[in-house]
Amino acid sequence: MIEENDPYLEAWIKSCGFACHGKDTFPPYGEMTPDVLRRALGFEELPALEHNQELIVPRPPTLCAGCPHRGVFYDLGKRKDIVVSGDIGCYTLGFAPPYNAMDTCLCMGGAFSVGHGMQKAFDLSDQNKRVVAVLGDSTFFHTGINSLIEVLYNNSKTICMILDNRITGMTGHQENPGSGKLASGEGAHAIEIAPVVRSLGFKNVVEIDPNELGAVEKAMDEALAKDEPSVIITTWPCILKKMDEDEKALFNQPFTTQYEVDAEACISCSLCLECGCPALAMNTDEKAEIDPHQCVGCSICAQICPVDAIAKEAE
Repeated sequence: MIEENDPYLEAWIKSCGFACHGKDTFPPYGEMTPDVLRRALGFEELPALEHNQELIVPRPPTLCAGCPHRGVFYDLGKRKDIVVSGDIGCYTLGFAPPYNAMDTCLCMGGAFSVGHGMQKAFDLSDQNKRVVAVLGDSTFFHTGINSLIEVLYNNSKTICMILDNRITGMTGHQENPGSGKLASGEGAHAIEIAPVVRSLGFKNVVEIDPNELGAVEKAMDEALAKDEPSVIITTWPCILKKMDEDEKALFNQPFTTQYEVDAEACISCSLCLECGCPALAMNTDEKAEIDPHQCVGCSICAQICPVDAIAKEAE
């Protein structure tokens, strides 16, 4: 039995009375690549291309250019008076630099419950901390809604954020109850998140475009000013989502514009890099530069630039 991490299938197969080899032969952790399997089975390793490790530039995972989660984590990373309870999804990358905007991540659907527990603990202590809990749309339908009910039922002042990118991005773009399509691709009833949340009894429910930094900041400021539970729902499609014509029209033909840098106006402050977009870099002249092959016009960097050196490319 070849399986990564825990011997889940191995244990069940043995419980059925079948003898098999598993973790007595293969590594207990790590990726089961062909070379790892050949070593474990005692086969000769195949020749590989030789390369100089010192010439390889480290490339940690990052949010894609145009990712709708970027504006949220840019804002959360600037706030030092909060604790961010995270979850399993693309948005887990909010923990990494330059955002550093996620403090815990337990399991899929755990953000609201962990955040609620921490908020109650802070309320009982002398630490004047607020907790912001973050999860995605498919995770909300999966198990997040259960914890959200507990937040309201227990009168927790946790700020719950639902990042709706219109698809199940992390595991391969499967449809979910909010996407409007079945797994077969046929149309289905799309469950709208905001009406569901309001029907539970939440009074403070705000829907925003996460690409508008001013809207993100305003929503967070208002939620932090309230001594009661709040829900912030961000809505913008994943850059990799395959959209039909109706969806494109709904979001006013997204990802069809690009931004560029006015090199003369750029003051080399590099503040735009703090949005963590892979399409942005500083060139050899120490000026900001946008890769036109990656930019999809989310405008986050333009909103950050203090001298308006970044603008939409002329048509």
